[in-house]
Amino acid sequence: MTNIRRITWAGHLRAEPNEYILHYRKGRLAREGAGLAYWFNPLTAAVAKVPVDDCEATFIHHERSADMQNLVVQATVIYRFSKPALAAKRLNFTIDLHTGAWIDQPLEKAAAFWTARTLGPVRAYLADVTLPEAVRAGAERMTNLIRASLADDPELDSMGLSVVGVQVVSVSATAELEKALQTPTRESMQQKADEAVFARRALAVENERAIRQNELATEVELAKRQEALIEQRGANHMREVQRKAEADLAEAQAEARRHNMHTEAEAERGRILTEAEAAQMHVRAEAEAEQTRMHADGQATATRLMGEANAEADRLRVEAWEGASARTQMGLAMQELARHIKTIGHLNITPNVLGEAFQKMLSEELN
Repeated sequence: MTNIRRITWAGHLRAEPNEYILHYRKGRLAREGAGLAYWFNPLTAAVAKVPVDDCEATFIHHERSADMQNLVVQATVIYRFSKPALAAKRLNFTIDLHTGAWIDQPLEKAAAFWTARTLGPVRAYLADVTLPEAVRAGAERMTNLIRASLADDPELDSMGLSVVGVQVVSVSATAELEKALQTPTRESMQQKADEAVFARRALAVENERAIRQNELATEVELAKRQEALIEQRGANHMREVQRKAEADLAEAQAEARRHNMHTEAEAERGRILTEAEAAQMHVRAEAEAEQTRMHADGQATATRLMGEANAEADRLRVEAWEGASARTQMGLAMQELARHIKTIGHLNITPNVLGEAFQKMLSEELN
């Protein structure tokens, strides 16, 4: 930025290297150059500052395509004031001698100039192309068209301008149209994505089928081997059972022979024992019969002798009772009654018996 200092009535100006100074005194160009630094009289001076570095102008065009669709074209022009004196005549680059800033906005007017100079090529191109074509390839073509149009434009030289570069940044439709244009591509990409998903799923299913087939083949092979193993185990078990059966049969036959021999020995021993027991029983029976006979004879003799003794005792008792007095007989009767009282079940004593017994006793007492 240009630096201006005021000391009393004089002023000092110092410009940057990329600033071209045009100093006018009394209407005539008195001094010019880039990066000047000098003293001047503010009362008689007019100073213009023209930038000599690259400037940039960005603008937007709203146009329609051949199919009557709205388009937005954003472009950028990089330019330079190659002839500052001519540019200062066409645009107001005068600066304030107190602040060093432009009095007007020359760069904005330059941007409006570039907008107007690029509008023609853009409009001419879009009038002949449709919206999809303009969006797809319009930026590069319009860049070339604008560059060619500006290269042949004599107005640039008269304004002291030169083009450094042209770039169409974007050519876009409205949001609705852009979404509609993106739909086929989006659908196509989605379709490809779906196809890829389906292909991946198909491959996964195929791989799973192959894995399953391998598993089934493995299971079949294992089943066959297991069947063979079961058959072999069955055959081994059958042979083992046969050997065991043969061994059991041989053992049973041997056991039967041993049993027969044992049975015969037992039978013979039983027969001998039976005969011995029979002889013993016969002898024992004869001895028991003889003992029984002898016991019976002894019992009979004892009974006969006991009966004779009892009869003799009864006879003697009767004789004793017959000669005894009534009182003695009564006492003996009561003694016998007392001896046999526990074994008597029923006793019937009539008054006649007692009466007669008492009468006898009384008569004996009186006599």
